[in-house]
Amino acid sequence: MAQRRLSILQVITQRRFSGAERICLALCEELQRRGHRVTLLCKRNGDMPEIARTLGVSARTPRISGKLNLWAPFAIAAVAAETKADVIHTHLSTAGLWGSVAGRMTGVPVLAHVHAMNSKTCYTLADLIATCSQGVRQHLLNQGVPAGQVRVAYNGVDMRRFEQLLPPTEVRRSLQLPATAPLIGCVAHLSPKKGQEFLLRAMARISDAYPDLHCLLIGEGDMLAVLRDLARSLGIGDRVHLLGFRSDAIQIINCLDILILPSIAKEGLGLALVEAALLGKPTIASNAPGIDEALQDGVSGILVPPGDPAHLAAALERLLADPGLRIRMGEAGRQRALTTFTVPAMTDQVEALYYELVEKGSP
Repeated sequence: MAQRRLSILQVITQRRFSGAERICLALCEELQRRGHRVTLLCKRNGDMPEIARTLGVSARTPRISGKLNLWAPFAIAAVAAETKADVIHTHLSTAGLWGSVAGRMTGVPVLAHVHAMNSKTCYTLADLIATCSQGVRQHLLNQGVPAGQVRVAYNGVDMRRFEQLLPPTEVRRSLQLPATAPLIGCVAHLSPKKGQEFLLRAMARISDAYPDLHCLLIGEGDMLAVLRDLARSLGIGDRVHLLGFRSDAIQIINCLDILILPSIAKEGLGLALVEAALLGKPTIASNAPGIDEALQDGVSGILVPPGDPAHLAAALERLLADPGLRIRMGEAGRQRALTTFTVPAMTDQVEALYYELVEKGSP
């Protein structure tokens, strides 16, 4: 028997338009396509409300930000009552906290989505917790969250972002890069925990063997000047390009030979690794929880010890020296991503959790 359509209240307290925000909007759009009624509550800042509306998603912007904002749960509860919500689905910590309180106030069950290696504090009042990876799930279990409360729903990437990509040669030309030089890159916030320092040190180690190797660092953050100075001191400053935030990061990944995520901290999943896989690109990343689910070591890429430039340099040399291996790993990653990390696959998992909550009823 077909399941009934639901009224779903999505709540997010976004900081920027990044991974969690993309996931939330992709869910909203796909759930509506399946016939559910979706209302999005988000902050006024940034482009998220307008992007939601262009997708046909009803977006409201009450004052829900701030962990000391005691008005927030009342605002969420009021919209939940107005829309006759069957489920409240929260994203990020503040929304997780106040959305769960609103659920207790209204009797509406709450699914709290955890997108990174967060503290359990803001999520324990939720009826169920969805995590973007087994690594994040284990991180919560290690904090004492009951196993039956935490489920995995792998992030999905919107495949429309891969349509009508420019030819890589054209992208290289626009970036004033040599047409045939080997090209590596990293898409991540510029911060110590993302490990770009170790990528630059690894590149310097193989500079004599690959004097024409170029590296693109896509992202913004406090490490910008530090990384620029480090590249100069290592003698590779003219081949390291700090591009800042790029809304066309997919275009740039598509012209890379290898994508690297050298984090020294745990990652929720590492969406850039999934995006690279969908583009058929081999990847190298730190062997850490979350990351090791997006990348299959020896199959779609290579895992290396975190903070270890020597091992990272060896992995780079191995892939740069073997174009056939790059192609095989890229294709293996693409095939797995097409079945595991798509928006429909993610929505199937989330939708099943909604029905479980509705059938179970609020405690």
